[in-house]
Amino acid sequence: MNKLSYRYPDTLVIIFAREPVAGQVKTRLIPALGEEAATNLYKQLLDYAINNVITSDLSPVNIAITPESNANYFSQMPCSSYFEISLQSGHDLGARMYNALALALEHYSKAILIGTDCPFLSHNDLQQAIAALDNNDMVFSPANDGGYVLVGAKAVVNPKIFESIDWGTAKVMTQTRTILLKHNVSWQELSAQNDIDIEDDLRYLLIHNKFQDFIKNK
Repeated sequence: MNKLSYRYPDTLVIIFAREPVAGQVKTRLIPALGEEAATNLYKQLLDYAINNVITSDLSPVNIAITPESNANYFSQMPCSSYFEISLQSGHDLGARMYNALALALEHYSKAILIGTDCPFLSHNDLQQAIAALDNNDMVFSPANDGGYVLVGAKAVVNPKIFESIDWGTAKVMTQTRTILLKHNVSWQELSAQNDIDIEDDLRYLLIHNKFQDFIKNK
């Protein structure tokens, strides 16, 4: 799609992703689902996240993949003409998110970053996130497990916001709020979401039309 046909051509939506290789994705779900089913679930979540953002027609899209992922997997997707591919860089999740946002903001006025673990982010949620940056430095969509499933920024991002965070724990959003206040960063929080990380999270997929069959077949 031509950049001018997007509703927000000055915003880049980034999706953090990895190639769905068995044993390397959804590892915390392998005990419950088995390696093959956990991989298949990740692939479905990945495909849904990418297509959900593309069909929103809101903004240009970038798929930021892990260094070990094969870029050819993504470039051969049927929808590959609608996104660009980049490599994540950084020593931990915080550094990778900061680097991705900072790089995007060299070319765009706003940047929104999501992962593939939350299939509940709607087109409206994405639009709200973009709009929130009109009056705030950053935007977050918290996860009910204590992390967040979306982060967005405009202008210059303070790297401190992504440092000294206990990633993968229930402390992430609380620690982030403390750092935001300390550095006088304004932010808006959207509605909290459920992400799919552990066995107990699978129940949330029962309310999602795209994943009901997957869960019922387990």
